[in-house]
Amino acid sequence: MPHNNLPHPDMITRSEEFRQVLTPELFAYLLSLIPTPEKYAAMHERFEGSVTGFLKGDPEMVKQCEEARIELNKAMSIVQGIGKAVSVVDPTVQEKLGIVHQKASSSSAALTAAKDLRLFFDKNDQPYCSVTRLAGAKGYDLWFCEGEPSVESNWKLLTWSSSCQGIYLTGLNRTRTNYLKLRGKRGNELGPWSNMVILPPV
Repeated sequence: MPHNNLPHPDMITRSEEFRQVLTPELFAYLLSLIPTPEKYAAMHERFEGSVTGFLKGDPEMVKQCEEARIELNKAMSIVQGIGKAVSVVDPTVQEKLGIVHQKASSSSAALTAAKDLRLFFDKNDQPYCSVTRLAGAKGYDLWFCEGEPSVESNWKLLTWSSSCQGIYLTGLNRTRTNYLKLRGKRGNELGPWSNMVILPPV
């Protein structure tokens, strides 16, 4: 635990600071952010119901499916994060939530290139991108280019994400054409580049 090595006087100081900010109002707000079983079930059904349209290529359903996936990812991450946090009190909670800790394979297969990097926009017209999960990848490097995409030096790292779905494209100059590509990452190992997508200016 992060405070185990603090001397007792420092721990008293830190705990007092924490006690001051942990008000009943903040605690109630934290609880309100946790999806209830009913809310989670509704999110799951929304995502499940949109997948058919996504697979058919219906543009509106593709957008709805991606938005539903983002919301479901957030809800699942919150619940799993809580399970991990309370495991210091009850380690069985993670098992009850189906969180399985797998041992890393000693001979991992080489990372492959993503072939379906795609763009989509949420209801506020904010840009995101998604890609099918790459086997063995622990994260994804997303790069962008505002100039000639065939010139390697024009490419810069935009963001890193542990998720392959709903990567928010923040920090881009939307008055210019942006070229985007992605590659999987595992430790110091980098996979090959994905297909390139183009985000037009607005």
